[in-house]
Amino acid sequence: MDKPGHWENAVGVLVIAAGLGQRFTEAGGTTDKLQATFTDASGQRKSVFVHSCQAAQQSGLPVCVVTRPTQRAIRDYCEQHAIPTVLVENTRMGESIAAGVRHTARWGGWLIHLADMPFISAQTLRLVASKVTAEGVVRPVFRASPGHPVGFGRCAFNALSALTDEQGARSLLMQFPLYMIELQDASILQDIDLPSQLPVAESPAIAERPRQASEPGKDPPD
Repeated sequence: MDKPGHWENAVGVLVIAAGLGQRFTEAGGTTDKLQATFTDASGQRKSVFVHSCQAAQQSGLPVCVVTRPTQRAIRDYCEQHAIPTVLVENTRMGESIAAGVRHTARWGGWLIHLADMPFISAQTLRLVASKVTAEGVVRPVFRASPGHPVGFGRCAFNALSALTDEQGARSLLMQFPLYMIELQDASILQDIDLPSQLPVAESPAIAERPRQASEPGKDPPD
């Protein structure tokens, strides 16, 4: 569990990094997609996972990472930065979310932050977290397209904890009051599924073409 009492009732960021990323390697990727690297706007070259996780760390919110035992680089990074880690053998999104939520049962809410969405900023995470209430679900929208992270209030604890399938938290969007917040931030739609979606050197900060990310729980990220 997280540090007793330290983050009690706080909304935290659950970084989901347990999928296999088969489309990435099938499309010619030479490494696990979460270990694929690109250079950010500050000129630092980091992996997809590190970009995503650092945004969570810089948000000032509690953070927990869900990953597989074989993801040694992710586990080492979390150990070096004292980030709580939950290990799951099954790569289904639902089980990853459930394991993470059970591990962080003291939190007052959860942002489901997919590790293959490295362009989402700490500011966006804080903003979505600030809109989470105990009674509902919050989802950011960019130009009428729903994005990530999705924030779940305390009301969803039991349902999140019981997830098992590949659809993850998608089914819960119909079970609780859903609040949409409009953001002028295309990054909430951008994920990395293919090598061609990694930013090139000439555009280090963000990919040029916004694309809609998977629904919560669809196509597990790694």
